Amino acid sequence: MQTDALREKFVGRTVRLKSGGPLMTVETVTETEAGPMLDCRWFDGTGANKLERALLLPSSIEPVSVPRGSVEFF
Repeated sequence: MQTDALREKFVGRTVRLKSGGPLMTVETVTETEAGPMLDCRWFDGTGANKLERALLLPSSIEPVSVPRGSVEFF
């Protein structure tokens, strides 16, 4: 999938690794030598609210539907 199509599909969306893990938000699509990667951000969930970041292959994540009212604000 081309970078523009990935941006349209994922940027600003809530995603999760196909293997599980925390909910993440895709901030941007980054071009690398290995191809386009999704720059994902999430809070660590330990109570410290540390912001984490990872570049992930688009094939490793899936969009997640988050019902309205289910988001907690800190």
